[in-house]
Amino acid sequence: MPETVVHFQIRMPPVLHEQLASWAKEDKASLNALIVGILEKAIEQHDTKST
Repeated sequence: MPETVVHFQIRMPPVLHEQLASWAKEDKASLNALIVGILEKAIEQHDTKST
């Protein structure tokens, strides 16, 4: 069964977008994949701190 995907728009300063796009390009990843990975790590760290 395919995973459900949620579409979410986010507003950010152009400079932040440029920095993230550059980081994604360096990692040979899509901007979306980079941001999802960053969010997953942040949640993991938050959950670790909370327990």
